[in-house]
Amino acid sequence: MEYILALRREDLFTERALQGFSGDPALVAHFMQRVVERAGFVPRGPAEVDEGWKQVVPYGVALCRGQVYCFERLPQGREAGLRGLESVGLGGHVDRQDGLQVDAALLERALLREISEEVALDRPRPGLWGVLNDERNPVGRRHFGFVYRVVVNSPVGRSREPDKIRGRFVSLETARSRYGQMESWSQIVLEALLS
Repeated sequence: MEYILALRREDLFTERALQGFSGDPALVAHFMQRVVERAGFVPRGPAEVDEGWKQVVPYGVALCRGQVYCFERLPQGREAGLRGLESVGLGGHVDRQDGLQVDAALLERALLREISEEVALDRPRPGLWGVLNDERNPVGRRHFGFVYRVVVNSPVGRSREPDKIRGRFVSLETARSRYGQMESWSQIVLEALLS
């Protein structure tokens, strides 16, 4: 059985839920503290259907010299709710192989593991940029993101899962032109990148 990092919705949002992206350092620190204090590893199956759980997801945007890594999630991909959509965000669930001590370092390790499983990038260096939540769809209502800018040395990305994702580095303008085909988190992050 797979276990992933999650916390109860009421433990994450003590008042109203955040909608969208925020790069406010105080808000990022607030949500990181909530996760450190309240999150734990739970069976993935129930967390995937119960909107009372918020699964913690490190979400990395690979950037190089004004370009962003943009990819399509193919029909064979893991996340059924995201198949066929385009994305600028790499990452995924935090699981116990990433470590058992819940802290910021755990999220960064999980991000780098997920990136290395999905795509070969030239020396990715993540920096925590913000937090992301989207209550407008079922996938969003069950996930909460910590968003990282992942700077790489060259705009070369090779899919390690060519049956699941296909992508390349593109200009921000090209990514903007694909906005309508993107998953909601990528739309939100792209808006933040372009602002």
